[in-house]
Amino acid sequence: MVLDDPAATARIDRTNVLRLVSRFGAMLLDGWSAAAILSPVRPRPAVVVAAGVGGSGIGGDVLRVLLAPVAAVPVVSVKDDRLPAFVGPQTLVCACSYSGHTAETLAMFDAARAAGATIVAITSGGALAERARAAQVRLVGVPAAMPPRAALPYTLAAMLRVMSAAGLAGPDEEGVREAAGLLEDLAGRRGPAVPAAHNPAKQLALRIGDAMPVIYAASSLTAPAAARWKTQCNENAKRLAAWDVFPELTHNEIVGWAGDTPAASGRFVVLLRDPEDGPGAQGQIAATRELAFARARGIEEVWAQGIGRLARLLSLIQLGDYVSVYLALLRGVDPAPVDVITAVKTRMQEGPPPRGTL
Repeated sequence: MVLDDPAATARIDRTNVLRLVSRFGAMLLDGWSAAAILSPVRPRPAVVVAAGVGGSGIGGDVLRVLLAPVAAVPVVSVKDDRLPAFVGPQTLVCACSYSGHTAETLAMFDAARAAGATIVAITSGGALAERARAAQVRLVGVPAAMPPRAALPYTLAAMLRVMSAAGLAGPDEEGVREAAGLLEDLAGRRGPAVPAAHNPAKQLALRIGDAMPVIYAASSLTAPAAARWKTQCNENAKRLAAWDVFPELTHNEIVGWAGDTPAASGRFVVLLRDPEDGPGAQGQIAATRELAFARARGIEEVWAQGIGRLARLLSLIQLGDYVSVYLALLRGVDPAPVDVITAVKTRMQEGPPPRGTL
């Protein structure tokens, strides 16, 4: 089987994306240490905006749910080419673009400057680094030469350091080290060297097979993990996927499950669970499984591991990263290239098509 064949894995995963997934914990620690140079952010901001899209935007979603229960100020994740009207001198904007050339993030950086916001740029270089140096704003560098989505540990750790520099509550060094240690341990159980018979990530990929993955978060805490699973299935496995979150999906999406049996039978549900889901979550999920998801090809419930919120959330994200790459291997596709994204960006640079044409 390809998942247990190192030679076959190497032929398909030509840039060794699996190694990057396995280094998630080490990269988180490296990112935390690299951002230690940040000077204090004063005065404390009234609102934080995480500005980024794609692989550079998921960190803002994670930051938002981590700080929501503990921070005295709101954290907003913006994935666009424009900022909300409230952005001003009391706003802290974390502009994150791994490549440094993301058009949307560059536009938000310029808008933040014009609004007088405090800015921290997080990037491996490019135009964003150039603009940050020219504007003399705080700049956190991350290592280059990897897919932007694989850089999440670096960009997230940098944002966590920014929050610390701004005097905002959130995961501290102890929490980061706990998360990193847990991820290292889980990599030893989920990584490519562990046979499928003893590897929960490989087993889940095999169960999903050619079905469409549908990832459901049991609460708002795990919603960013569900979104990450979906986008990793898109980019790594080159597969359509979907995600949603309880309790919202019980007010709309479950009707589609009940009324579209042919489509439902081609989907595999993964439920992301956490101890903080709440007392009503179990009953709600049980009822939904019985009355709606029973039409799915399969259902898998996976639980977060670890003690701190950061560790638990990242344990789910790392599992999804592994599963998405194993799905790619099962299809025989290299997880690294995302040619259609490049093609769309190139087409956009050519300008809009003539009016009346596609």
